[in-house]
Amino acid sequence: MQLTRPRILLLSLALFAAVGGSFAYFKYKKISNFILEQVSGQAAKKLGREVKFKSAAFSPLKGIVIREVCVSRLPDFSKGNFFCAAKVVIRPKLASLLRNQIYFSSVSFERPVIKVREKGGAWDFADLLALLPDTSKGLHLTWNADELVLRGAALEADLETSGLSLALEELDLRLEHYSAYGGNFGLEARGLAKTALNGKLLSAGVKLQTDANFEYGGVSSAKGEFAARDIAYGAMTLDVFKADWTLFNLRKPLAEKNYSVSVSAEKLLAPTLDSSASARIAEAMYLFCRIMGRPAPPVVEDYELHSLNAGFTLNDSKLSFKDVSIKTNFMDLDAALGIDGPAKTADARLKADIGGNKLELSAAGPLKNPELKPLLSATLAEKLRAALFGAEDSLLKIFPVTGD
Repeated sequence: MQLTRPRILLLSLALFAAVGGSFAYFKYKKISNFILEQVSGQAAKKLGREVKFKSAAFSPLKGIVIREVCVSRLPDFSKGNFFCAAKVVIRPKLASLLRNQIYFSSVSFERPVIKVREKGGAWDFADLLALLPDTSKGLHLTWNADELVLRGAALEADLETSGLSLALEELDLRLEHYSAYGGNFGLEARGLAKTALNGKLLSAGVKLQTDANFEYGGVSSAKGEFAARDIAYGAMTLDVFKADWTLFNLRKPLAEKNYSVSVSAEKLLAPTLDSSASARIAEAMYLFCRIMGRPAPPVVEDYELHSLNAGFTLNDSKLSFKDVSIKTNFMDLDAALGIDGPAKTADARLKADIGGNKLELSAAGPLKNPELKPLLSATLAEKLRAALFGAEDSLLKIFPVTGD
């Protein structure tokens, strides 16, 4: 066969690819064997806990595959399991290995179970956190995996200090990292959340999706949405609760922050409420009826919320609650509240329909002395101003846009 210039070039490329492929394979296998050695021989010593697994092997296609792995609580399995997973797959990033750097294209866990405990303000995994590299850099800068995946996970957290227990079941989670320097993270998760509050079980199917952009100092912006469905708390039920948010300039001065948040809920049924909640609702109903010159409505025993919607924005030191709408079986209410920080003024409106009796109010002007419309008696005007001042004060403590 005559070796022409094109054939020589092709043979050279083939030889280069074969040598490069062999080098990459052995590099890949070397780091994989190192990780396997750490798991099988050094992990327990470094962790100060017992580690066991059924098998651990290297696969050129998958990476490191560890089956039925468990890590004990301190100091050994006689104290129970801290973490177990049916399978762990760790895939090193080949391009990084060729530069003598350790990064992972994917780390995945099949049916992991994690049980954490808090006692006296200390968590039982503090010893594991101490094994992280000693660096002043944030986790967003030291994170070295393009993708972290949990499938069918279960997380249990017992907080002895507060007496609260939390559980996430059937959890599917995917965390993606888009760049090596800070950069963007995307998180998607869904599962079943459970906890007990005041002796009653609270449960809901939850779903979270969010993206976060990091600068060197930390997160600078975030955008996402959260939904909870089939929520049950004792005898109370709620079909759906949703929230979405867009948050820019998180690390900049207040005047440059730009936030937008909206929430909604549908079909809340509350056959009974605790006495304090019932008293607050009755007090508000009584005040509205006095303003309308109507007798107080009959006491409601079974509360129903048909829908709730609200939006919040912060932009150019201006706060706004807009399109606040609450529809119930005892009252329909539409409201809005805006605070102009630089001008130190407020603008509020309220419309209410209670048993066919309608009320419409507005307040506008300086924060300390807004003008109420229509004119009311001194006593009622004072009560409404007090309610408005309370709402404004709560907001300005969180977002001091007036500079006071």
